[in-house]
Amino acid sequence: MKETNNIELFYDYFDSIAMYLYDVNKHPYLESMNLAFQYLLEDYIDFPLDEQGLAYVKQEKNKIIEVEFTPEEIRKAVQLGLLKGYKHMNVSNAFLTPDTLGLFMSYLIKKLYDEPIQFVLDPMVGSGNLVYTVLNDIEQDARVIGVDNDKLKCELARNLGDLMDYDNQIFMQDTLSFFANEIDLIVLDLPIQEEKEVYLPYQIISHHLDSLASEKFMFVVIENDFFEQKQMEIFKKELDVKAHMFGLIKLSETLFKNAEKSILILQKKANKEDKLTDFLLINLPSFEDQEGMELTIQQIELWFKKRKEEKNESNSC
Repeated sequence: MKETNNIELFYDYFDSIAMYLYDVNKHPYLESMNLAFQYLLEDYIDFPLDEQGLAYVKQEKNKIIEVEFTPEEIRKAVQLGLLKGYKHMNVSNAFLTPDTLGLFMSYLIKKLYDEPIQFVLDPMVGSGNLVYTVLNDIEQDARVIGVDNDKLKCELARNLGDLMDYDNQIFMQDTLSFFANEIDLIVLDLPIQEEKEVYLPYQIISHHLDSLASEKFMFVVIENDFFEQKQMEIFKKELDVKAHMFGLIKLSETLFKNAEKSILILQKKANKEDKLTDFLLINLPSFEDQEGMELTIQQIELWFKKRKEEKNESNSC
């Protein structure tokens, strides 16, 4: 008999409840998933169930109540549920940032941060997959601050954080109306924008750079036509006051179906006159190209080694 691992076990818990609620009342899968999380966290389910239904959800909870799940096991199980939920809704899974992308971001973050990260902001948090992928990999107990204008996604991101024991604050509001201070790290996966007469990514980046602490970093997933929009010159002038363009990682065409993308890395300036001589520019091969990835990682390691040596020389002068 095949042994069930913890990812499957956690998935089976909320999937069985979600499918039960769908079968008895055609309740949408993602909302039902969220109710299963609520029941696990609060021993309460905000859904009208008869005695048989309550007995069923209690039975399913009892199957896992004594199991200790790691944060990454929970996240991976929930990701499977999100993929199934989007399929139920006939919605593209492009809403989910690929794990490999979050893991590559966390690799770079570990290179850039020597001190603990206390506050992480995702200004378009969605269900939280990107920010929690990063945090699970860098293994830091930072507070997550997330913003989204979708109620269900906010609830999913909040419950996912609670299930993994991350201190989190998830706000349901327009991201351009949200303000914060002294954020240590911002991660952001910008959605594809079909109509580009008013290019929102420029506004979103410029707005949230104000929340970033001095000399800290923002990682943004952008479309490759990001630098070709009508308002680019205006945005560049605003950006030059606030931040350095620290790096650009062009992602493999195999990673996204709908549009070619890159990771833009920005560093908040300590003052307006700050200059930056280094610039990290990488063409990232497919994550499945093992040899190509190894060569690229060597290139990145050398770049960071050189940067560190130059920084040490500058500090010793």
